Amino acid sequence: MDPAAFQAYAITSSLLAAELIILAFMTGGARSKSKKYVNPEDAKTFKGDVADRDSPETIRAQRMHMNLLENAVPFFVVGALYVVTGASKTGAYGYFGTFLVARLLHPIFYMKAIQPFRTLMFAIGALAILGMAFHVIRSVI
Repeated sequence: MDPAAFQAYAITSSLLAAELIILAFMTGGARSKSKKYVNPEDAKTFKGDVADRDSPETIRAQRMHMNLLENAVPFFVVGALYVVTGASKTGAYGYFGTFLVARLLHPIFYMKAIQPFRTLMFAIGALAILGMAFHVIRSVI
């Protein structure tokens, strides 16, 4: 296992985990700003209204968060397998850097409702995972 590939994986994974936490806080912030809560105990604690559903802003923040989560989990798994099956420093930097940049830009485009760039960032990230998966499968067959 190339130590530089592992280092790139560790840094990328840590930044993605931090981004997940930031997006979770953004969801909570959107909920606090709207003062609409789907849980009565939250409405009581934070002095807001009980609502049947979250505000559109909260739903958008939740979708950003869920989209990252749905992509980060495959990255964590496939990226780790890619490293332990012999990723080169160059390959790791390429795949991990591409994925990280795409996933950092995706919520920005999501927040600002900018298409087609939001979808493009999703596709670039997904292709990076698929590329690593191809290398993993090829190396173990």
